[in-house]
Amino acid sequence: MAPRASVLAIALFAALALGLVSLLGSVHLSIRSGGSGESVTVLKEHSRSLDQIRAALAEIQGKKLPPPHQVIEEPAGPRTELCLWTLHPGTIVGEVPEGTWKNCATEGGSCTCLDGRIRYGKGTRWVTSIGGTDLKCGTGAFGEDPMPGSLKECECETAPVRSDLSLEEAKKKCEEAAHTCKAVSCDRDGRCAPRSGNPFLAPDPEFSSYTKDCTALDDKPGGGLRGKHLIDGEHSIFVSVAAFRDRDAHNTLQDMFIKAKYPRRVFVGVVCQSYPEDPDCVPASWANCSLETGFCASDQLRQRKFHASKAEGPTHARALAASMYRGEDFFLMIDAHNRFVTHWDEVLIKNVRSCPSKKCVLSHYPQGLDNSEPDRPRPLGTSPGTSLDNFPTTSYLCGGEFHERSIIKNARAASVGLSNVPRPQPYTGAGLLFGPGRMIIEAPFDPHLPFLWDGEEFLYTARLWTWGYDFFSPCENILFHHYYRENQPRVWSEKTWSGGQGSPTQSASYRRLQYILEAPKRGKSEFMVPRDTSEYAVTRDLPKYGLGPLRTMDEYWKFARIDIRNRLGDPTVKEHNGFFCKKFRSGKGPYEVPPA
Repeated sequence: MAPRASVLAIALFAALALGLVSLLGSVHLSIRSGGSGESVTVLKEHSRSLDQIRAALAEIQGKKLPPPHQVIEEPAGPRTELCLWTLHPGTIVGEVPEGTWKNCATEGGSCTCLDGRIRYGKGTRWVTSIGGTDLKCGTGAFGEDPMPGSLKECECETAPVRSDLSLEEAKKKCEEAAHTCKAVSCDRDGRCAPRSGNPFLAPDPEFSSYTKDCTALDDKPGGGLRGKHLIDGEHSIFVSVAAFRDRDAHNTLQDMFIKAKYPRRVFVGVVCQSYPEDPDCVPASWANCSLETGFCASDQLRQRKFHASKAEGPTHARALAASMYRGEDFFLMIDAHNRFVTHWDEVLIKNVRSCPSKKCVLSHYPQGLDNSEPDRPRPLGTSPGTSLDNFPTTSYLCGGEFHERSIIKNARAASVGLSNVPRPQPYTGAGLLFGPGRMIIEAPFDPHLPFLWDGEEFLYTARLWTWGYDFFSPCENILFHHYYRENQPRVWSEKTWSGGQGSPTQSASYRRLQYILEAPKRGKSEFMVPRDTSEYAVTRDLPKYGLGPLRTMDEYWKFARIDIRNRLGDPTVKEHNGFFCKKFRSGKGPYEVPPA
């Protein structure tokens, strides 16, 4: 193993041994580095009940196989990967032998393929992707047209396959196959098979499944990311947009693609919650662009549209939007009423590349937008004609506030000058959240928090932190947000819900938040929600939507300068005079957060 890889492996193994805690049944971790292909394994036995985890260091050569859609991968030499294997007893990951397919929709329809992959095309020409629910059967969802000019269809895989490999042999083959293998399934006799299907699970007592999630590591700044899903040689970006009866959503989407330097690399997942009389979330000009030969933004669109009365608040909508992610390099979440700076996509990539963390998340509350002249939007508080580009100040999400039910909520962002590198911060916000696409695989948005308004951003911050992500503010503006939308409907003011503000359903969501955050009662050692609670609304699907295994909440409270038991520390300091707001206000880095 090369010196760099050796140091990295030793450091990472030490960190795992000290602090890694599994929320799932059983976890096996392996670190593999490009090299001889021979395996060197170091095992340390752990289990959840003993607050331990099995860890392994394996030195193997990873193959580079192309991912499922029209994408390429940067050539690279040996690399080090962290692979997380999670055991799911009594389950099977759907997978089928090549050629076993069943029609599920014609072009323009939608499919639900939970037992394996989905493919789009006709005859012998197909584009294959991972399965899921309510998948759109069309060129926009799959990224390319395998047979232009012909009516195409979509098919799901069916029927599981078996193999005679041992568990370790199947895991090794799966790791070598990189992106094309998602999991390993074994029958009751211990015969195992790698599976290229997606990790959606279905009950089957005859099988056990191990789902795989690997992270490529290197010693470069900018998140430790390597190109995987490149479009025209550029990193792909998935943009999540949740819109509730929003009159400006179509303008936001239009501006997004007009201002992007490389619009072909941008894919957007829109959740449109509206009444029949509301404006469409999608620009009308996109309707007929598919008849033209040039770029068509509707090819980049994935959409979920339903009646506004079915809305359940921001977390549900964000979970639906993120479910349309299809493996792009980066994930960006924004609101539905914004205007972008010129070449915003290039600015984001530049910012994340200057980030000092291998798991870097950029986030802040964008500066305000004055949209009184729709054809000439300008920063809020400036004179007509002021450009959004090169504006001399930006915002810094450096403070929080204590909240009775949600524990912590974000404070108003501070206005600061531009910086040469991203500023570190302890919070993330939903107005702009940008990071590697794998973050919503590790920490998917929780759909089981209906009508939760305060604290949902901080809950996601905590989940990302415990998965090892570090938070930074962008060096400059990416977009501007229209905060003051007079006389426009808000999701929390609708009267059509069966649950909502102050309802038992909302109260259960707050208890779920308190349970996940392991929040103590003020001034006491006991928890706000007992750890042995059996309330389904609180504990539902927590292995998937709970805290991560790489860092603890105790470590977070210390990093963020928060005494959570006594509700003291940084969130009690007003007017942006807390630790982060004061220490990193300067625009000159590099920045270093000293130990608390």
